[in-house]
Amino acid sequence: MEELMNLHFTNIMWVFLLPLILMILDVITGYYNAWKNKEVSSSKMRNGLGKKCAELCYIVVGTLFNFAFGISAIMYFMVIYVCYMELVSLAENCTKLGLPVPNRIKEKLNNGEEK
Repeated sequence: MEELMNLHFTNIMWVFLLPLILMILDVITGYYNAWKNKEVSSSKMRNGLGKKCAELCYIVVGTLFNFAFGISAIMYFMVIYVCYMELVSLAENCTKLGLPVPNRIKEKLNNGEEK
């Protein structure tokens, strides 16, 4: 728990860069998966990009709380939450593309398939 309390970014730009890089990778793998399965849809892409913009707004709000009130915990929570969502989405996209993902992780992912 001590390590979690000492969490900090080396530069405030990483608060935006890390989630943005993960979002870009998620969009690329999601688009490739749709293209591979001949399911490319502009409305799905538009909805997905809208969600990405909302996730960036979460981070902006967290950063505003950090600068306005000195509450960095909200900023860190928002960044970790968005990064977690993007990593799960990337792992789901990778399993759909057939890339090897450890079975322990694959069991936890929900790819819209009923068990």
